[in-house]
Amino acid sequence: MKVIHIIPNLKRGGAERICIDICNELQSQGHDVLLVLFSEENEYRELTSQLNIRVIPSSFTPSILRSNTVEIGELEKAVADFKPDIIHSHLYEADLVAYQLKVKNVKFFSHIHSNRKELENKPKVNGIRQEIIFSFEKKMYLSFLKRNNVKLVAISKDCYNFATNDLNQKKENVTFLPNCINYNLFKYSPKKNSKKEEFKLITIGRFVPKKAQEFLIDVASSLKNKGVIFSLDLLGDGPERKKIEKLAIKYNVDDLVNFRGIVNDPESYLKSADLYIHSAKEEPFGLVLIEAMASGLPIITTDGGGNKDIIINNENGFMLESRNPEIFANKVIQLINSKEDYERISRNCIAFASKYDVKNYVTTLLKLYS
Repeated sequence: MKVIHIIPNLKRGGAERICIDICNELQSQGHDVLLVLFSEENEYRELTSQLNIRVIPSSFTPSILRSNTVEIGELEKAVADFKPDIIHSHLYEADLVAYQLKVKNVKFFSHIHSNRKELENKPKVNGIRQEIIFSFEKKMYLSFLKRNNVKLVAISKDCYNFATNDLNQKKENVTFLPNCINYNLFKYSPKKNSKKEEFKLITIGRFVPKKAQEFLIDVASSLKNKGVIFSLDLLGDGPERKKIEKLAIKYNVDDLVNFRGIVNDPESYLKSADLYIHSAKEEPFGLVLIEAMASGLPIITTDGGGNKDIIINNENGFMLESRNPEIFANKVIQLINSKEDYERISRNCIAFASKYDVKNYVTTLLKLYS
């Protein structure tokens, strides 16, 4: 089977990571795969060296008063030369570009990695102008889905409900297919809660408002005040990082919090940690939570929406409804002080994560393609 996957770039993120894992697994199974990017940005070069990648600048700019601006000439030629059976897009920018391609005998698939606010049934708008823009954009997007008979892949129940309710798609055109990981890359032995001088906490994510790492600085401050000996690794980068670093200094926990930046081997950091803590206010799925589980890490998280699908309280971790740092810190202390619960949950996490292996995922995806 010949498959083209299209994504704007390969910055660090869940959508980008799963796209790479899918392409690698398809290729390992003997399928002909082309991965198209719109820009050179690739923060996963260690995982993409074997992939057939082409950088083809492409764009689609909608306009209410004028004709839409479409720049896809080079992409159209690449698609014509490759002759795909499947065109599979990831993220809204790539969707809009892919839907402009006029090709015959090709099936279109798109991943719903998150719920776009402007496409919701009742989006929050600031004034009539924004309301008109959102209404126009949604009508346009829905017309593209219908014209190309696009099959949608929803990564969580929350995204599935968005596709069937807000996008009004027929259920036969939407498949709920939870995210996957390269399980063997992250798999590790169960954690032991032996006496340690220091308990290692970790979190991974871009420093953007929805990830809300400032909450974890509050948690770190609370843990310090309670006399817990710990360290916290924050992996990732982004526009909010400087602000979070200043908060760590302000609350006098900068000696306990390590800002690691973007790393090429997050799996090694997960395997050396003891507990994964997560603070996102919005989380379409939470791919990193599965990666952490595969490494044997119990999870403590707040409710981000889509991560409800994967957290089973007292089985593979804990989801806290309250965004209270004191309550969060107390749950961390409770778990690290309970050797039996900690080790039981660590074992459960590894078994739970095995269900999300990319090999099983691609088997299901190929059935959809066929």
